[in-house]
Amino acid sequence: MGAYLCLPETANYLCCSESANYLCCPQKNYRVATENPPKRSAKVPFRLSWYERHILRKHWVDTVLAQDPHIFLHTMVNSISDSPRLLDIIACKLYHPDFACISEWPKLKRMASGNCQFFTKQIVDNHLDEDLVRKDSEKLGFIHIQYAAYGFKPFFLDIWQLNMLKLAEGCEFPKAHEKQVFMKAFKTLLAFLCTVMVMEYEDSMQLIRHTEREYRKNELIASMV
Repeated sequence: MGAYLCLPETANYLCCSESANYLCCPQKNYRVATENPPKRSAKVPFRLSWYERHILRKHWVDTVLAQDPHIFLHTMVNSISDSPRLLDIIACKLYHPDFACISEWPKLKRMASGNCQFFTKQIVDNHLDEDLVRKDSEKLGFIHIQYAAYGFKPFFLDIWQLNMLKLAEGCEFPKAHEKQVFMKAFKTLLAFLCTVMVMEYEDSMQLIRHTEREYRKNELIASMV
């Protein structure tokens, strides 16, 4: 093969299993390169001041999650309502739950819980350290490869971001100034995460397509020998 797809160090192969910790190409399994090439996403700036990080850490759990512990589930439901096509993508076109009770759909609840854990890890555990946040954000692009075959497009993230910001805006803060700082910082954080994710997604998809072309070319050459 003429090219390889780079995944996190813990992964050795691409896998089509939804429950796996590594990711899939619908057509073939490809061995992973041991060295990661330079990333476009490394140029995306992380523009959060010390005070903005402090405010995010101060209010993420005690204000936002305390008032709306299911904010990510509500965000997903609202996003599907705005763009019903998202339901096909999340369901991988295999199952269509009744929208009236979609908030009880186990897969959607698992995704929302995973999103909440991810954000809490970045804000609380990683203290919004740029290197740690950037490294985890890059993995999001790989994770979404599994939905490419079902019509996933990066612009769906714009819908998700808008709904997330609306719900966060609805929370009550003890001080108006701190809410203003929080919302500005949260918007910056969302934009950073989604931008890095989209770049990693696009680069990974491009590499998969290139690898598949090389594979088909080698198969054709072998058949002619």
